[in-house]
Amino acid sequence: MPTPAVIFDLDDTLIVEQDFAMASLREALTVFPGIDPDETEDVALDAIRQVWRLGSNHSRCLNIGIASWEGLWATFEGNHPSLDGLREWSATYRAEAWDAVVSRLGIAETQLSEIASKRFQEAQRRGHPVKEGASATLDVLTNHFRIGLLTNGSSDLQRLKLAQSGMGAYFDAVVISGEVGVGKPSEAIFSEILEQLDARPEDSIMVGDSWERDIVGATNAGMSALWLASRRPIPGTRERVTAINDLEDVRQLVS
Repeated sequence: MPTPAVIFDLDDTLIVEQDFAMASLREALTVFPGIDPDETEDVALDAIRQVWRLGSNHSRCLNIGIASWEGLWATFEGNHPSLDGLREWSATYRAEAWDAVVSRLGIAETQLSEIASKRFQEAQRRGHPVKEGASATLDVLTNHFRIGLLTNGSSDLQRLKLAQSGMGAYFDAVVISGEVGVGKPSEAIFSEILEQLDARPEDSIMVGDSWERDIVGATNAGMSALWLASRRPIPGTRERVTAINDLEDVRQLVS
């Protein structure tokens, strides 16, 4: 008989993702003389995003939920065959992205772009902070539910983040969009994690911070959902959705 399941997103649900990436970006910007990272962060990110969006692989990355800053440090190893070619392209993207930052900031020493690229990668690989209450929440729920991890991203990045978090042992199944070739909010990837967990959608709960990818995707697949709003206003009304502000609320609502 299927067992009730609780399925978690990874980035900015169980670990700190975007804020950590922006801190890494600011650290990389310190290699440029005369540049205040706090004042130029947005300019640099805009330059990076423009290169990302104009890249030949943007649509494939968008499909599996890879962000522009993830492309700056991904190896793209371990992914689905439909993503072949990303490994070769990634070096070109990184070089073009950092060259665009140098150009936008008016840096004369163009050779510093390669140093900034390496600095960003080193910072990102130190290990993302775990969200407060994440391990305690998983520790409580694992005694009552099948626990799954459903995350968008490249296999190499998501596997590394999970390993560094120390939370890998909690999960009965891990599904990564890069490995299956399709990302949230597609119903197909929710069906994949439910099948691996031997769980029915009506008995399962998705926990995530993205309204569109986690919450809309889960409810379209027939699941209930807990939206990690972190005090953001709820963007819409959907049945079987509860807004929560932190992971402590997950324990109270489902345990």
